[in-house]
Amino acid sequence: MYTMYFLPTACAVGSRCPMGTVGSGGRAGTLPSRCMMQGGNRQGTANRAHMVCTLVQWKGGVGKSTLAIHMAAALDAVLVDLEPWGGATAWWAGPRAAALWQAPGRAPLLRALSDGTVPRPRRGSAGRPRLVPSHEQLLGLGEGAVVATAEGPLPLAEAIRRALPRWAEAWGCHVVVDTPAGFGPLADGAVAAADVVVLPVTLDQWAVPALRKFMASYAGRVRCGLVVPNRVRRRLEDRRWAELVAADGLIPAPFVLGPPVAESEVLHVARRPLAAGPAPSPARGAAIEEIDALARRTLELAA
Repeated sequence: MYTMYFLPTACAVGSRCPMGTVGSGGRAGTLPSRCMMQGGNRQGTANRAHMVCTLVQWKGGVGKSTLAIHMAAALDAVLVDLEPWGGATAWWAGPRAAALWQAPGRAPLLRALSDGTVPRPRRGSAGRPRLVPSHEQLLGLGEGAVVATAEGPLPLAEAIRRALPRWAEAWGCHVVVDTPAGFGPLADGAVAAADVVVLPVTLDQWAVPALRKFMASYAGRVRCGLVVPNRVRRRLEDRRWAELVAADGLIPAPFVLGPPVAESEVLHVARRPLAAGPAPSPARGAAIEEIDALARRTLELAA
């Protein structure tokens, strides 16, 4: 059982952290490509050289897309935005987001699936992660959706499950996937393809009961899951909920408790990856360390 300390900010590499032993790697951009597994009870796909990490949530407003963006930057990964409204795409593109989201022609996801090709990620400036953007056509892909693929028509979830690991190997890097809130074929396919599923959770009376239901629904489809207390604040109520989440038996296998990420205005207003630019301020430095710790833990579980 992990001991849930209230709001640890960062742990030195090789030190004993409240959330587990921190692996080698240093700051963003210098993370190890593989780490020895330190916890959990599932192995990732051993013959994959590159990890697929999927972020899922049953509701919006918990910082899932924000974590996906900054994790992709820390891991030097391709960010695949499967959220139909394109929250990660909007952050990446800024004023050009609408033009990208409504670009003429087929959505990058659907074009790659139907042609049997690998989408070409867009390269960002100022250290932004490479991106396969969302598109308005994803709004029409609901439950039971079947899509054209090079192998013939397939359920959307199955097509995504097959495609994401192949794309990761073709790109030669890790892949971080942002998904829509709730259940559906876009999230289901990304979960099935993932070596590690990251499940952010806020610490409140509504989120914790729903967390247990969500884990029970996905337990049979997840190789390894990482529950991340997110947007944690320095207050007594959050401390109590943190202790509850860390209680023995609340998080069942194949899920494990991950390092917390504090509520930080820096994470929400940043228009570029946290490690880009000049020496970070104390607030930005603390956020970098927390995202770095989360990225390292994800790599450890995927190894």
